[in-house]
Amino acid sequence: MRIKNIVKVMNFHALLHIDEARRMTEKYIRMESEISKIIDIIINNRNFVLDKITLTPNESAAPLNIFIGSDLSFSGSLNSQVNGVMLNDDESEKVVVGRKLRQGSASNVRIAMSRDEFDEEFFRVEEIIEDSIFHLRHSSINVVYNHYYYAGRIALREKRIFPISVASDPESYTEDFVIEGNPDRLLRSLTSTFSSYEVRLAAISSFASENVVRQNTTTESLKKIDEIEEEERRILRKAQKAKAFEKVLDSYIKKTANREARQ
Repeated sequence: MRIKNIVKVMNFHALLHIDEARRMTEKYIRMESEISKIIDIIINNRNFVLDKITLTPNESAAPLNIFIGSDLSFSGSLNSQVNGVMLNDDESEKVVVGRKLRQGSASNVRIAMSRDEFDEEFFRVEEIIEDSIFHLRHSSINVVYNHYYYAGRIALREKRIFPISVASDPESYTEDFVIEGNPDRLLRSLTSTFSSYEVRLAAISSFASENVVRQNTTTESLKKIDEIEEEERRILRKAQKAKAFEKVLDSYIKKTANREARQ
């Protein structure tokens, strides 16, 4: 069947993309861990702490939520979960990534773009994040996506990326850095870069998730196609046996009729 060959190709591509995305995700997670430590140290720099240079979000403002969906086929269940959160969110300003998300039904959409546009024009998202952090326009920045934990576990995740959570106790820091230039601007720039990085990481994890779903769906489809083909072969064999039996029976009837005629 021609459709089987198409599904096989889709299944193979999904498998390749899973491995690629998994490697990228693992690399980005390691990098995220290191960058988080760096941001932690910078935020808790004694100069910042003593001078009370912090980024306190505007609690009275609306949050900025970034919704990441999938543009691949067989990803309806993943998009449905993201849509569920997005359509019930009337408060936040939104960045919607994924043409299969219900972009037109959401409220307060700042920009809407496809996954390809997101990859090619990520600077548009970066500009919104930078503007939000530099001018403290939102109470928080969050990203909503399907997180890839491992092949057997994918789950919807709503992750806050600003303000940055700092686990360490600021009083335990004794480092005192000499900072050139405007320390407030430096802190905002570093925070903006880190937040943009978190969005990229979420997009990579989402890409792995959608390819896992696609690979699982196409695998199941191939099994169904095999079952259909086996059923078709069974029906064909049954028809061939019936035809052969009918031919033998017809031959027997003719021979019997000829013998009776000669008698």
